[in-house]
Amino acid sequence: MIQEELQRRIKTTTDLQGIVRTMKMLSSVSLGQYEKALNSLTQYGKTLHEAFHGLFAQNFFTYTPPAIKTTAPKILAIVIGSDNGLVGRFNKELLSYTKKTCQELGASQNQIRLIGIGKRIAAFGKSMDFHLVNAYPISNSIKEIATLAGIILTKIDQEISTHHFDLVEIFYNKQQNISFAPQMRQLMPLPRNELLKLQKMPWEGKMIPLITTGKEELFSALLHEYFSIILIHALTSSLAAEHFTRMNHMQQAEKNIEEKLNDLNLEYQQARQNQITDELIDIVSGATAITKKKLLTP
Repeated sequence: MIQEELQRRIKTTTDLQGIVRTMKMLSSVSLGQYEKALNSLTQYGKTLHEAFHGLFAQNFFTYTPPAIKTTAPKILAIVIGSDNGLVGRFNKELLSYTKKTCQELGASQNQIRLIGIGKRIAAFGKSMDFHLVNAYPISNSIKEIATLAGIILTKIDQEISTHHFDLVEIFYNKQQNISFAPQMRQLMPLPRNELLKLQKMPWEGKMIPLITTGKEELFSALLHEYFSIILIHALTSSLAAEHFTRMNHMQQAEKNIEEKLNDLNLEYQQARQNQITDELIDIVSGATAITKKKLLTP
């Protein structure tokens, strides 16, 4: 019975080992896709930065970003979490960071509105007394990230028109070391110091870029691209951090399962050896008893 029970446990553990390996492999493949997408987004962001610089290099075009309200600002927080498990405190730590950071910016709890990306973020947000504006599911498909970003930007525009928020901040997890770390990035208004610095930078090319469209029209188009790229980058970073964390968890689980499997196999081998030893002892004892009986028989 002991050997049968050990065989059953070995089979169950081996099956679990196969599942964990498959999940680790899937997360690894997904992580590679997201990292490649992040590299492309970074390159496109640099191109967009140069486009802003080229526009600001034109004569008679200036833009003064609004100053950020430092006293009791109304904040619209875009919080990007995970819909899936096996990522530890991925959502809870992010929401705790969101709450702490918004308070450090001077906002009270009733001045914070939350758009949750991920159903679990929405559920945890309500439990932490956040005012939830809306919640959207997050897809693992890279192709759907841009669509989701467009939907969120439309919702942000509606909320700003209705409630006149002072700040729109994106909160998400970023891959770090062997786990993740919560991050914040300002979406609206545009980063004031960065824009002012960009406007003062001289154009290094021989000729200032020729712009054939209206400058205000071009600026509006660049703004839309900027907001889209920032949001898409945050969504992709969050998914990369999620799969990176899950992959590491699965790697640790695989190591623990392998150690457990080695222990079970050793225990099974010991039990099998004990059984063989007992059987040999029974055979020897039986043979000895028969020999003694023959010797005692006249």
